[in-house]
Amino acid sequence: MAVQEDKRIRRTKKLLRQALTRLMQQKAFQSITVTDVVREADINRGTFYAHYRDVYDLREQIETEMIQDFRAMIADLRPSETATLQPVLRRAMDYLEENREIVVELVKVGGGKGFGKKMIGVMEEYRLENMPLRNVEDVYVARFVATGVVGMLEKWITEPQPLPKTEMIVLMAKVLAPIIAPAAGQ
Repeated sequence: MAVQEDKRIRRTKKLLRQALTRLMQQKAFQSITVTDVVREADINRGTFYAHYRDVYDLREQIETEMIQDFRAMIADLRPSETATLQPVLRRAMDYLEENREIVVELVKVGGGKGFGKKMIGVMEEYRLENMPLRNVEDVYVARFVATGVVGMLEKWITEPQPLPKTEMIVLMAKVLAPIIAPAAGQ
C-alpha cells in the first residue's frame, strides 16, 4: 500500500473485521448481510460501502491482507539456509495465533478459492520461485509440500487443544528442512 491509511479508516476496518469474525462464529457466512455487519460493528451503512462492495468483498480483502502478510513473512526464508526456517515459522505461528478467530472462520468457509487454497498457492509459488526446477515432478512436489504445510497449520489453528506453539515450530522445521533446503546437506 503506497499511502498510509488514516487512523480512522484503520479503526473502521478493524471494527468491521471484528464484527464479521463474531458473526461468522454465530452463523453461516452465506447468511451474513451488510446490515448484520454494520449493526455488529456499530457503524453506518455508508461507512461500510465507502470501503467494501458487500460482505464477500470484506472477506476477500481480509484474506488478501493476510496473504500479503504471509508473503512478506516467507520472503525472509532462504532455501539454502535452514537457520532462517524456525524464525520464519515462529513469526507465521505468532501471526496465526494473534488472528486465530478470523483464521479459524476463514478456514471453515473454505471452498475452491478459500483461504486455505490461497495459502497453498503462496507456499507453492514460493517453492517454485526459489527452488531450481529440474523436471515436471518438481511442480507436483511443490504442491505436495505447500498442501502439507497449510494442512499442518490448519490443523494446529483449528484444534481446541493444539500442540504448544514451540513444539509445532520444531515439528514443522523438522519436516520442512530437508525439503526446503536439500542443498544444505539435509
